[in-house]
Amino acid sequence: MNIRKIKKIVSVLLVFALVCLTALFTLASCEEKTGGDTGKTDANGGENGENGEDAGPQPQSFLKEAATGQRNNYGGSVGYEFECLADMTVSAVGRPLNGEMNQSHTIRIWEVESQALLASATVTPESPLDSLGFKTAQLATPITLKAGTVYRIVSAEEKDGDMWYDFGTKADEFPDLKPGGDCRIITPAFSAEGAEGQAEYPAFEYLPEGAVNKGYVGVTFYYVLN
Repeated sequence: MNIRKIKKIVSVLLVFALVCLTALFTLASCEEKTGGDTGKTDANGGENGENGEDAGPQPQSFLKEAATGQRNNYGGSVGYEFECLADMTVSAVGRPLNGEMNQSHTIRIWEVESQALLASATVTPESPLDSLGFKTAQLATPITLKAGTVYRIVSAEEKDGDMWYDFGTKADEFPDLKPGGDCRIITPAFSAEGAEGQAEYPAFEYLPEGAVNKGYVGVTFYYVLN
């Protein structure tokens, strides 16, 4: 084999090697841009950031199970009072889907000491349904709840409207709500009757004997620890 043929073969091999290196570099760049872990969803069924990138800890529901019930003979804001055991950021709220949802429900979170309204979002029949059985709504702006502070969360309900959970008059008549460990439920709470009272601080409490750690409706909120 003469020198000219050797040089030609070497040139072809160099070009082939350059093409292979270029292809490997392009593939590595694509994997880096797409993150390599797409398709995850958060607690509300949404994508974890753009292009499926990991956006950090995902919001979790305070209540781990959607409680259903057979009560709808009251119109007003009903829910429960709770105390945070850790600082957290809340980004969404949810109401259990109990059969078919026909009305919209505004869910509000209040601070007890100041009676200040901290958050409000409306769940509609068209709202997304999460894997726990809650129709969810994102807050316009996330809020921070503080450890050791007491709050009330309530859902606006219509008389003869969608069914909701009620603990009854004895502790063993209905199953408990299933809370997570970062907050504790203190007592049921609800507002004055009628649409006029739904936007007011839910000052009225009803706690019959034996009804500790129960609650109305079973609304939840979605949070990450700070």
